[in-house]
Amino acid sequence: MALEILAIPSGPLPTNAYLVCEGGEAWAVDPAPGSAQPLLEAARERNARITRIINTHGHWDHVTDNAALRKATGAPIAIHAQDAPMLGRSEFSRAFIPSHPDDFLESGQVLNLGRYVFRVLHTPGHTAGSICLLERGVLLSGDTLFRGAHGRTDLPGGSDEEMRASLRKLATLPRETIVYPGHGEQTTIGEEFSGR
Repeated sequence: MALEILAIPSGPLPTNAYLVCEGGEAWAVDPAPGSAQPLLEAARERNARITRIINTHGHWDHVTDNAALRKATGAPIAIHAQDAPMLGRSEFSRAFIPSHPDDFLESGQVLNLGRYVFRVLHTPGHTAGSICLLERGVLLSGDTLFRGAHGRTDLPGGSDEEMRASLRKLATLPRETIVYPGHGEQTTIGEEFSGR
């Protein structure tokens, strides 16, 4: 079966929660507020089991439904260690539900989903522990890169200098790489870096 990436915009901002699916296995990436049930239903429709919950960073709008998904599936929660403390608290949302990481993602780490191999790219700038997930031709970019923009750097843990370095790293990817961002519509590396 082919890799399927389903965006489920959820929450007040809204944030793209993703079901990344191949065969009978699926990942839930960035479970935004209100996304747990749609993610579970999408997995059931595909006869897939959610085996991993991945946070591209620790902001509340990307992690609030971690706990609900963990309870429903037993899947481990993975995040970069530098953003892990953010899973326990939020100063921005009263609806935030704390969760606890099971695994820490590291730069260069390889994650297997069926026959697909994703590599973790540490891309700080939006937060200190922001990551992207790269598979040949596909990038889940979290809040590092959007269509026509990049993530904010003025929040705690943000850095203009680190964001510039992360964007330079992403600019070296093949132009045809499809970018699935944390907010908004998908784009490509070529579209985002042709004029930069």
